[in-house]
Amino acid sequence: MSSRPSRGTARLAAILDALPDALVLVNANGTVVNANTIALEAFETPGTALVGRGLLDLLPHFDSRLIPGSMRRPDHIDPRARTKPTRMVARRTDGSEFPVEVTSANLETGQQAYDTYGYTGDELLMLVVRDLSGTVDTEAELARSQRQTEMILRAASEGVVGTDTDGRIVLVNPAAAQILGYRAGELGGRELHTLVLHSRADGSPFPYDESPLADTLRSGRKHRVRGQVLFAKSGDQLPVDLTTAPVRDGDQLVGAVMTFTDRRPYDALVEEHEEAERRHAEELERLAEEHAAELTGLRQRHAAELEELKEQHAEELAADADRYAALGEREKDRYEAIAGRHEQLLTLLGDSLRGPLDELRRELAALASDDAGQLWPEANQVLHHLSAGYSRITTLIDNVLGYQRLDVGNEQVARTKVMLDAVVAAGVDGAVELIGPGRVQFAVHAPPIEAEVDPRLLATALAHLVADVAGVDATGNSPVSATGGYLDNTVVVAAAQRGEVVRIEVRGPYAGGDPVHEPIVRGIVRAHGGVLQTHDVPGMSGSAFVLEVPIGGGAG
Repeated sequence: MSSRPSRGTARLAAILDALPDALVLVNANGTVVNANTIALEAFETPGTALVGRGLLDLLPHFDSRLIPGSMRRPDHIDPRARTKPTRMVARRTDGSEFPVEVTSANLETGQQAYDTYGYTGDELLMLVVRDLSGTVDTEAELARSQRQTEMILRAASEGVVGTDTDGRIVLVNPAAAQILGYRAGELGGRELHTLVLHSRADGSPFPYDESPLADTLRSGRKHRVRGQVLFAKSGDQLPVDLTTAPVRDGDQLVGAVMTFTDRRPYDALVEEHEEAERRHAEELERLAEEHAAELTGLRQRHAAELEELKEQHAEELAADADRYAALGEREKDRYEAIAGRHEQLLTLLGDSLRGPLDELRRELAALASDDAGQLWPEANQVLHHLSAGYSRITTLIDNVLGYQRLDVGNEQVARTKVMLDAVVAAGVDGAVELIGPGRVQFAVHAPPIEAEVDPRLLATALAHLVADVAGVDATGNSPVSATGGYLDNTVVVAAAQRGEVVRIEVRGPYAGGDPVHEPIVRGIVRAHGGVLQTHDVPGMSGSAFVLEVPIGGGAG
């Protein structure tokens, strides 16, 4: 405490500063004249002073009549003005509040030696202030926990009974009292075993030492008993499922708690269920007899109907067999006729027509070469044109024959790892051979993608697809635009990889779909396990074909 004391008072000040509670001295004017270190820490905030403040500023709820010199001091007060600990709210010098417990006492004139502020009054008021900030929170939490426990016990449908170490009842919830037929006040302090566990279900005595409650109180073990019998106040037996558990205070066993559930509603449900099962079994037996008689009649009728249906079905099968045999003969004849015509067409294209066309193309090429220079330029140009036309027809026949052999299975796809740009270039060259040089312009984009395909067949498919969208017919002529205006004759070929497939897009000025070109393209793509799709391009008169085939074992 702040002072200028003698040696004895200095020792007293040190002792007071060491106290765990705040100590405040107030004069007859209600002003704080001194305080120990704890009081300064509790009340005083930086920039403010505790000494010199009014007591009621610090303790607004303090009884002002207890201040020395008060004209309203009660007559019955202790001459030393000692008061019992009183809880109230204290206010720090910055205005913040906290809970405290206050005890006060008057100091006689002899205490003035401790007063370092020169106070000369007759007496001082000493207040001991204990900070309850943590205590109040703890007490509130304990009270809340106790209320919550009481509410849980009241709401529980199970009976709960607590006992001390002698087995006497110290706690019982409403459910336990209701099940046993007692009022809760009738059970307090009575021996639980003697009251409700004294006998077994057959009426024989149930010794206390053999009960689960006694073992729990003796050893601290938990017990769970199904079908235990308790005795109600009326003497009736109550079947219950019972559990006992120890109650400990730290390591010390201080009692036990017994919980039990009334089995009577459950047993009633079991009996009701067994009765329902019995009635159900009787009903099933009756229905089984009725159904057996009905099934016998149904089997007899079904057997007769089945025999009649078998006869009808046999007659229908005989008639259908004759009809299908005649139809099969007709279809066989048709197939043989179609196969004969197909073979005849292939022979005609492959032997009878292609051979003379090759011979004629060679002769025209020899004439067009004009080694002696005897032909007019116009005649030479016509001969070259005829030679190119016969070459185009020969190539077309070869490709049709190859597609036919692939379609009927006489020829297989020979896959090999090749670069896709080379295949695209071969396809463009093949298209030029089919439609003639200079008929269309090409815009080709083909990155070097490695794929496992049949390069010859795939190049043939691209050549026919380009010829299809270019719109050049078998004579080598392009159709005239319907509008009579300019028509862009550029054919775009773009290839790319999309995951595990190679995607080749072909766009041209015409819609395509020629009955000669398209079957060849679709057949080769299908043999590679791919697909051919057609897309309309906005703003263009033609179509875009997208050819997709698996990349196979290529590196991509």
